[in-house]
Amino acid sequence: MQRGLIVTAFIMLSFLPLFADTKEEASAALNVELENEFYMTFNYGASASWLTRIIDQSGRSNFVFNDFLPGLYFNAELQNVPHFTPAARIAAFYPLISTFNNVPQKSNTPLHFAIDLVAGIRFKMEWNIFRFSAGPGLHMFFMSADRWNYLNMGIAAAAGFELALTPGWTLLIDGFASLDNGNLGMNQRMEPFSITYQYQVCVGIRYSKKMVNSTALFMPIDEEMVITIDR
Repeated sequence: MQRGLIVTAFIMLSFLPLFADTKEEASAALNVELENEFYMTFNYGASASWLTRIIDQSGRSNFVFNDFLPGLYFNAELQNVPHFTPAARIAAFYPLISTFNNVPQKSNTPLHFAIDLVAGIRFKMEWNIFRFSAGPGLHMFFMSADRWNYLNMGIAAAAGFELALTPGWTLLIDGFASLDNGNLGMNQRMEPFSITYQYQVCVGIRYSKKMVNSTALFMPIDEEMVITIDR
């Protein structure tokens, strides 16, 4: 009886490494599958926009309209797409300061707003705790104002960098520039613009459990290392 128990225990112990290897292989296969699947990441934060609209004049100075608009943004990216990353960003702005030929313009009603949308692709490059990205996109901008409701559409270019703070948290700073057709709104017949362009800056954060930063500014201390040091 005792010999039978000993033989059985010996056989079970012999197969334990095989079971462990099979489990590790299955776990590795699962990780590879997760690395290859598409998933979404989201970031959000504060944004600021500088909008310039110009009406060319002959024999006198051009009419130049400038607007400063602070706001908030939300961005979504589709990860694991080969070669580039599709991205879409929506922002809500408030037209805080408006000038005409550098002369401040007072709004008759304060209930105005602006909606901004940029959709495009990003090409990314990683270096240590930094990730750099840039790419083209399509731009759409709507703004309500005292005189007209403006609608701009055009092309945009974006560039920015990310700083990995922890494995899950990332700081993002982005810049956008767009060249638009500013005559798609109610101003197109009475007040058409010769050129319309816009600059934007965004500062935000991202938290993701799937897109984990392998290196970060603040990495957690390995528990095994702590135990080894204590010993």
